[in-house]
Amino acid sequence: MSRLQQSTLLHVIRQDLGRHLGLLTLTALTVATSLGVIYLTHLNRELVADREELLQQRDALDVEWRHLVIEQTALAEHSRIEQLATRNLSMQRPKDDQEVLVPWR
Repeated sequence: MSRLQQSTLLHVIRQDLGRHLGLLTLTALTVATSLGVIYLTHLNRELVADREELLQQRDALDVEWRHLVIEQTALAEHSRIEQLATRNLSMQRPKDDQEVLVPWR
């Protein structure tokens, strides 16, 4: 290729790019926007999966908490009855030698 042909080719390329600069810019912006949408969709899916996992953990903790409240209520009720019996009725636990077994039939 001669020097004249190379300069003519470069000149034609520059002219072509100059004429279609708006189209090239729009194409580049479209590709960049598409990549952004893909990335944000990926992040959204990850966040939704994390949210679901956290909701499952919350539900499991809620069930455990309810069981602990029931257990606490059962334990507190027994000790409260024992405390009231001791204080108000002056009751006390019998000693081993004071226990009497009643025969069944």
